[in-house]
Amino acid sequence: MLHAMTERGLSMRDPGPAALSRLVANMQRGESRLTVERFGADEPAGDWYVRVRLQENGVYELEYRDGVPAEHYRTLRLSLAKVVDALVGWSAGRTAWRAEFDWTDIGHRPEGASDGPDPDRD
Repeated sequence: MLHAMTERGLSMRDPGPAALSRLVANMQRGESRLTVERFGADEPAGDWYVRVRLQENGVYELEYRDGVPAEHYRTLRLSLAKVVDALVGWSAGRTAWRAEFDWTDIGHRPEGASDGPDPDRD
């Protein structure tokens, strides 16, 4: 089962490609954020999600986590279409979409490090 939610409290169960596209297209620059989680009895334990944040400069920050802290990655992208493709691919359980991006491994940060934006980064 999938669950999408925005920072404004909008929540949606099992969003399809059109809904995901609409949610990303309606994001506002700044602290606008969309998180899609995968959970349910058929899913392995852990945190499974993909998250998009539209930065003030118009760049999309995309991250995903595959169950465990060590499998947590982030990238930056300008293309709304590529971000939507990533969300749709992730939601369908595919992995080929990952090859479209250069990923930074953020899963091996020191204990207690924040998942929030880095204040030293634009």
